[in-house]
Amino acid sequence: MKPMLPEGLERTLITPFLVMFSPLTEADKSELGRLCRENHDYFMDQVNQHGGILFRGFTAPGSDEFDLFVNEQLQLAPWNSFNSKGTPTFVANWLRKWSEKILGAGDYRRYLGKSTVRLGPVENSIQGPHVEGGGLPQRSRYLALCCQQPGEYQAETGMADFSSVIDRLPAALQEKFLKGWNKYSYTTARPLGWLDKLILNLSPMAVEVKEDGHGILTGKLCPAACYVPETDSIAVQPWSFARNANGQVHKAAQEVFHDRGEIIRDSTADALNMNWDLVDENGDSLGWSEEEQYQFFHTIFSEAHLMAWQKGDVALIDNVRLGHWRMNGIQGNRQLIQVQANPFNVLEHLVHSGTESDAEPALA
Repeated sequence: MKPMLPEGLERTLITPFLVMFSPLTEADKSELGRLCRENHDYFMDQVNQHGGILFRGFTAPGSDEFDLFVNEQLQLAPWNSFNSKGTPTFVANWLRKWSEKILGAGDYRRYLGKSTVRLGPVENSIQGPHVEGGGLPQRSRYLALCCQQPGEYQAETGMADFSSVIDRLPAALQEKFLKGWNKYSYTTARPLGWLDKLILNLSPMAVEVKEDGHGILTGKLCPAACYVPETDSIAVQPWSFARNANGQVHKAAQEVFHDRGEIIRDSTADALNMNWDLVDENGDSLGWSEEEQYQFFHTIFSEAHLMAWQKGDVALIDNVRLGHWRMNGIQGNRQLIQVQANPFNVLEHLVHSGTESDAEPALA
């Protein structure tokens, strides 16, 4: 028997993939921690059944408490694919700044603790849809988010159910995502120094130094789609920050979100000299035309729910099933913090026919 709705809560289905819980009385507003701790199985069942849950109207934990809230009340294990070793805050922030300089751009965010990060500022652009850590085979299964202050105007978080996107793609493109792998390669913004090479040798990236001293960094191949645990549905797994796809993200965003005023191209993707290709297990390109890119992003944006944050909102999202992106708007004093949790190895959930679940592609 599945656990029942806890007392003191009102349940509202915002979209098929997002459920909201609100307190029924004034006294219940301060009970979020207790409710999460005592009803862990119920809330996790709701996340696994739908994709995400939202707590609204409660007294939310502060940024210093959020790590503890995720660990003890939500009973998850904070784990960030970009800081998987849990290095101290000042080290993690130094490495983040270094990576932004070496790559020429980055989705500006800073660690407030070992796991809690403050998300980047809003521009008058729309990000490419992605799962967190989607450029790496091992990523976080869940995202916990807390809104300490919403944006001044718009600046929502776009969300879509990536497990429904695959069925809406044209047959040829659907086949590429079912059988293909994401290949990400970067050209560094400057020649590599000895410290750069030392740090990169400790990273999962393959490094090739060109004659001019710049580096070409290639990540391990990642499945373009995978099974979602608990549901056996298949979800696409993009990490859409590539320069070669940014024009089609922009084109699709302008068409789908035509009532949001001017939308400029995402400056991060334009500055980041990254190429994203769909390849086979040997790393050979399957072809990833601009028209296919446009169809892909248009499909996702057409499925979007725009999450208009309210102060104190806390959300728990399945990072494998639901994709997200930052919408355009006016930043104001927007403060949104995030903790990634529970490592997930996408190579253990392959959909490729004839491929063993523990196998890796030839170029990995």
